[in-house]
Amino acid sequence: MNDSEYIKRFTVSNEIENNRYSCLIIALEDSRMLTGRNLENGKYDLNILRNDKTFLNPNSFIGIINYLLFLEMIGEIFRLKSFKTNKTNNIFKALKQFGNSIPENDINTIIALRNSLAHNYGLINTPKYSKENPTKRHKFIIDNSDDCLVLIKYPTKKWDGDYTDKSDDSSTIVSSIKLIELIESIYRNLRNEIDKNSIELSLKGGIEELKSKFTIRN
Repeated sequence: MNDSEYIKRFTVSNEIENNRYSCLIIALEDSRMLTGRNLENGKYDLNILRNDKTFLNPNSFIGIINYLLFLEMIGEIFRLKSFKTNKTNNIFKALKQFGNSIPENDINTIIALRNSLAHNYGLINTPKYSKENPTKRHKFIIDNSDDCLVLIKYPTKKWDGDYTDKSDDSSTIVSSIKLIELIESIYRNLRNEIDKNSIELSLKGGIEELKSKFTIRN
């Protein structure tokens, strides 16, 4: 198959060709399974992965982290041919290109949540030089309820980094359901853009880097 066909199969099929598998689709399917979603379409149907003793919690951090890592992969691998930026963060690039005009403040907050979960397995993000970057400093609450109306609810008073402050008024609330639905929509938008031939690889090594770094044999 040619490069365009390979890239398309990479974004839609677990097995790209004989005994070669797409890490992108593996990450997506794992994310769906860990959050109780349908493996084929990403809809929330409590198709929960089971271990030896009990069901895994579909609202656990690991499922959300997996989705955020999947989002990072999209930003690292793909680029709209018309897209120009000097930003290097892969979540920023994925959301900016395929997120349907998400406010930049929300993008920075999603990046901060990713860092909090991935670095600390917790809900506090206090980046280096946070006094100069107050938009990146957050005390998070993850809302798992179906009735949360917005993706991100910002605090009535900005958290200043005081660890003794336990107030919800200074916490940034993120809807896990809406965050996952956003990432699923970005994946759909990516596929649509690939169908329109408006995508190119963002990888310096091109198709060979894609094959080497983002596929595996089993």
